[in-house]
Amino acid sequence: MYVSAMGLLDASGLDRLLAEGCTACKGKKLLFRTYVDARLPIAGAEPNGPITWAYKGETFLDGVFDVSCPDCKHVVFHADVCPRCHREGALATILETTNRFVVPEKCPQCDIPDLQYLAMIPARVLYAGVRAEKARTATELLDPGFHGVRVQCATCGLLDAVNAKCPLCDAPGPIRNRPS
Repeated sequence: MYVSAMGLLDASGLDRLLAEGCTACKGKKLLFRTYVDARLPIAGAEPNGPITWAYKGETFLDGVFDVSCPDCKHVVFHADVCPRCHREGALATILETTNRFVVPEKCPQCDIPDLQYLAMIPARVLYAGVRAEKARTATELLDPGFHGVRVQCATCGLLDAVNAKCPLCDAPGPIRNRPS
């Protein structure tokens, strides 16, 4: 298994992409597709509020799997590996697979139904030549591409987490370190 401290697109690669823009039409806008961390409040195993982003710049960059021109649709970067563990050819399956991580109905220790669920979900970010817009996703809890990572209770703390395997493609560990 490929083990690295960073994703396939690193900071210098990002700088090059932003400086060049679209190599086909010479436009400066770029559409990034990435897997990023998001928090979802749940109650009774159902969403109980909006998704909030829980990533930093480094983890955004680590999850980038596609960069294209929103105007002419030319692809300037694409990686079909798992954005989390880099398993070859796993991206299409990840985007089509539904969540395997259990969404609990309540905390098994204190019976409180309100929990925080952390997941990795696909997001789109438009860079318009000056700065990037906010991340957006159409992926919800039961949609393909939504992959749970951790669930916690405000009272009891961490309840469960995917640690021994890749939360996106289910590949066995060891899983590479993510930037912090």
